[in-house]
Amino acid sequence: MSASTPFEIISLIHFVCLFVCLFIIIYVPQIFVGAKNSVIEKLKLTLIVLIFTFQIFEFYKTTVLFQEPWQNALPIHMCDFSALSVVIYFLTGKRFFFNFAYFWGIAGAGMALITPDVIYAFPSVDYLAHQYGHTLIILGVSIGLTLFGERPHSRDILIIFGFTLLLLMPIYLVNHILHPLGNYWYTFEKPIGNNIIVLLLPDAPYHMIPLIPLAFAFMLLTYAPLYFKDRKNNQAN
Repeated sequence: MSASTPFEIISLIHFVCLFVCLFIIIYVPQIFVGAKNSVIEKLKLTLIVLIFTFQIFEFYKTTVLFQEPWQNALPIHMCDFSALSVVIYFLTGKRFFFNFAYFWGIAGAGMALITPDVIYAFPSVDYLAHQYGHTLIILGVSIGLTLFGERPHSRDILIIFGFTLLLLMPIYLVNHILHPLGNYWYTFEKPIGNNIIVLLLPDAPYHMIPLIPLAFAFMLLTYAPLYFKDRKNNQAN
């Protein structure tokens, strides 16, 4: 397969890549269950280093490999915030940052893994970097869930959603300053790609009207497994 093969969401190679990403997310933390604290600390440090080195590579990829302007390479996409939340959580242990990583990571990075906004498929650098970077984010969440027993609660949905809406204001300002370059959080234009969500959204700037409640719906969907787990445990007791 050529590195210039157009990306197709319904394709065998994409399904295989998704399976590999999910395998890493689910089973890598299982390897460290019951490990010594020193080993867990090394795991956290390793993921922090991988996240930072990936951010550096992303800037290099955008500005050097693809020769796009630096304004398109700032680390302020929602998934960049998710990655930063993972790092801060690992360094401080503050559940507040885990909650950001949980909702933004699983909903945002999870959707990005399934429907990457890339033009070319595997083994293009853009596709591989996209899948690798978003896998790191959800892996950090999986480590928090599996090794530290961390989890959000129902009230955290509104808290994180509220902070997300507040952050939209400076993101809009940044995009306005950089216009026509920069489209962080996709506030000015819809993501590229032919997935059903993008196709159903109206043209910009009206795409943000259904996108905001859709984001909240994804947060609810992300929390649903924990809700049903709690309900099952309460019934058992």
